[in-house]
Amino acid sequence: MPKNCCGNPFCDSLDPQTRKLLCENVTITYQKAKQSSTEHGQEQIEIIAEGTLLTFTLLEDGAQSSIEIIKCGDILGTHLFAHSSDYPEYHTLALTDIKKCNIPLKVVETLFQENRDFARMLLQNLSQRHTRNSLHWVMMHSKSGDEKVKFIYELLKSSNVEMTNITQEELAFITGVSRITVARAMKNIFK
Repeated sequence: MPKNCCGNPFCDSLDPQTRKLLCENVTITYQKAKQSSTEHGQEQIEIIAEGTLLTFTLLEDGAQSSIEIIKCGDILGTHLFAHSSDYPEYHTLALTDIKKCNIPLKVVETLFQENRDFARMLLQNLSQRHTRNSLHWVMMHSKSGDEKVKFIYELLKSSNVEMTNITQEELAFITGVSRITVARAMKNIFK
């Protein structure tokens, strides 16, 4: 019996038979808004079926690194395909309520090797996400602090994040600017 993990852009792009095969092997998990978790690289990929979250790694001094905003249809855990890769532990912070479809890596690897359409859609998803992230970070490096805050604020708002639940400290963390810069930018946003 198929589980309720469809309705996201990735799964909807698959043919019905492939989607059914994925649904037969899925475990659905949830993450409440504001809840954080640590991902240790379990032997599974996670398709975000609902919601928006933030992924990041922490350096030894507590500084953030590699922040990425993950949306419905994005896939986490694809670094596991590179078996020799030493990928760091990463953390997630749910910006909305999250629904994840967890699929064992072995199932995904088998589908990737045996199903050309699945492989194409997976590679297309990864390519689009990489392109989106590259453009995002180029834009972020070219903006002033106030512009960064406004850009991230609008991006989160368009991703159905309830902005009244996001603190200035969290917005500063996401944008990589100081809380003072966030406070100043927020005054300009609400003028």
